[in-house]
Amino acid sequence: MPKKSQPVKNDPLAEWRRDAEALNYEEALQALDLLLARLQDEALPLSELQSSHQRAEIYLSRCEQLLSETEQNVLKLDPKTLNTETFEQRNDA
Repeated sequence: MPKKSQPVKNDPLAEWRRDAEALNYEEALQALDLLLARLQDEALPLSELQSSHQRAEIYLSRCEQLLSETEQNVLKLDPKTLNTETFEQRNDA
């Protein structure tokens, strides 16, 4: 009889990514700042160093993603009207 498989533990990286996706830029930046301060603490146990570093990378990636999206939205604006539809319609014609 085959053994029952053990329930798979949640992947912490996937969970951290999901958590980060729910954050706006300011929240992700604040979380990143808190983790960076923690990483600079010499009392941080080595066992927590890698996971804190990975989590900081996730928050940094979220900040970069949000900045990139905002930059793309700004680039779509018509400089005269600050409206996206008019600018896009003129470029399509």
